[in-house]
Amino acid sequence: MARDVSLDRLQSVLRGLAFGAEPTRLLNDALAGAVAATQAREGAILRAGAGSTTTVASTGSVSRHVIDAAHAAMGENRMIRRRDAETGMVAVAEPLRAGSRVLGAVCVGGGLTTVDPTPLSLYADAAAVVLLRRPAAAVDAVPEVLDTLSLVASDLDMDATLGHTFDAATRIFGATSGFVALHEGSTARIASYRGIEQERLVAASRHPEFKALLGPGELRVDGPAHPAVGLLSRLGEVAVSLPLATGAQTLGRLVVFLAEPPDAARRSLLSGFARNVSLAVRAAKLYRRIEDHEEQLAAMVHAMANPVVVVDEEARVLEVNGAASEVFRLSAGFEIGFPVRGRLGSAALEEMLTGGADRSDEVVLPTAEGEPRVYRATVRRMRSGGRNVGRVLVLDDLTAERSAEAVKADFVAVMGHELRTPLTVMKGYVHTLVRRGDSLTDERRSQALGAVQSNLVRLERLIEDLLFISAIEQRRAKLDLQPLELGAHLMERADDRVSVRRPRRSVDVVVDQGKLDQVVHHLVDNACKYSEGHVVVELVDHGDAVEVSVTDSGPGIYSGDIPTLFERFRQLDGTSTRRHGGVGIGLYLSRRIVEAMGGRIWCESRLGVGSRFTFLLPKDGPDPDQVPAPGAVRSAQ
Repeated sequence: MARDVSLDRLQSVLRGLAFGAEPTRLLNDALAGAVAATQAREGAILRAGAGSTTTVASTGSVSRHVIDAAHAAMGENRMIRRRDAETGMVAVAEPLRAGSRVLGAVCVGGGLTTVDPTPLSLYADAAAVVLLRRPAAAVDAVPEVLDTLSLVASDLDMDATLGHTFDAATRIFGATSGFVALHEGSTARIASYRGIEQERLVAASRHPEFKALLGPGELRVDGPAHPAVGLLSRLGEVAVSLPLATGAQTLGRLVVFLAEPPDAARRSLLSGFARNVSLAVRAAKLYRRIEDHEEQLAAMVHAMANPVVVVDEEARVLEVNGAASEVFRLSAGFEIGFPVRGRLGSAALEEMLTGGADRSDEVVLPTAEGEPRVYRATVRRMRSGGRNVGRVLVLDDLTAERSAEAVKADFVAVMGHELRTPLTVMKGYVHTLVRRGDSLTDERRSQALGAVQSNLVRLERLIEDLLFISAIEQRRAKLDLQPLELGAHLMERADDRVSVRRPRRSVDVVVDQGKLDQVVHHLVDNACKYSEGHVVVELVDHGDAVEVSVTDSGPGIYSGDIPTLFERFRQLDGTSTRRHGGVGIGLYLSRRIVEAMGGRIWCESRLGVGSRFTFLLPKDGPDPDQVPAPGAVRSAQ
């Protein structure tokens, strides 16, 4: 009998929907039918709102246990069945759904053995239809409308703004579903949708009449007979298309689906609602654009190889790129927003960033390795719209440049000395020959001419060395490769101070003899200059390569200086270099010649014992495509 009564209630709800009966009565009938059908003692229907729920029908006082079950059903979007351990009451709740959207819940409570949850879903579907057809807030309910509209603009994120838009449309107008299309150039993109399955929306968007919903103009209403609306609506709703525009700028269209066509008052409210949404959408787009610009600027700063620090007008840190983090030993993410003073470890730089004028100075900063580095620090003001917005510090590393300048200065000083010495000798002898040449004895004249000749050879070798260095660094060096019996050739270097050790059999190699002689000359000459004992030149045949070493018994070389021996114009002791002569390019030239011929050169030394310079060359000459890169040093493996 109870089941018949409950079915009568359900049929009454459906008839009332067909004839437009008062929704509150229909909801009470649906609840009464649900309580009877499930054999419960109490029940309620709750409607979900923007952040809250409202009881729209109840049997009177409903226990907290039953209401909690309703909230759980809405939150989890499924039927909930719970038993209260204290009272033994069973609570059953079913969510009210409209597509993928949860409108509320119907909940009932009763005894453990009496409550039957099976028919509850039928009444939940009927109540959901009633809620969809229920009139929205009255037009004159100004406080509720204003409160709801304020939610639309409560967030500057575009997705959140559109989500609040649908919430507000549901609360104010009873919208069942909808979507927003935003203009992107000459096309429109569906930016968000609510209560519509994606497949249905995609299918509708392909219909030729779909563009009419998004066409220009003021508010338009299309009924279910419209092909695109028919594809998107489920319960015969009408589609209301609202323009989203601010001034002359058209942003897109908001389309909401309502249970019935809006009257004149509703149309006016919908138009005002669209204007409010337009402002919120424009603010979200501007905020996104600002965020994009900030991200681009930050990406540009972090992409720079130079250390960069950006501060605002209050000298608070805005950006620190990776290079600056290393130089100043900062953790960039934790420095943002804090005053720059006291964080850079340089009073000069902090003063530049907190001062008023643009400046550019050289500063010396310590490093973790202990070697100070020289930077040119430049601070410039940042301006926007005629006002100062901060300052940016950029560091240019001048360490290598200053080091090169020092090396060049030393080179010029040494080169001047090296050129002046033979020129002075030659000038003196030439002057003597010009003024008193006829009166000189043959021996004195021969001595003068010999001195001039030897100094000319010295100058010629110096110039050839410099020209070869220039050519090889510009990748223009040419080698005259010819077969050479190296053992016999090295024997020509033997004298009272230099001995040569070689294999008994012949050792043939393909080399540039002139360039090879330069290498051996520099190594033997250095060994004789910086030691007073015997010098040994040794040749070892390794099958496909040959190894030539020059060993002396001099004072040796400090191990920390060995890596720099083969650099340009590098001299371990400037005073001794001047005492012995030389411009500091012999070993560098030797390295580049050996590398050009496909080999490598290195040094082994012990303080107080002596030094051994060794180079290794392939017997068949260098690879045809091999071109040594400037500055590349090959060391012993």
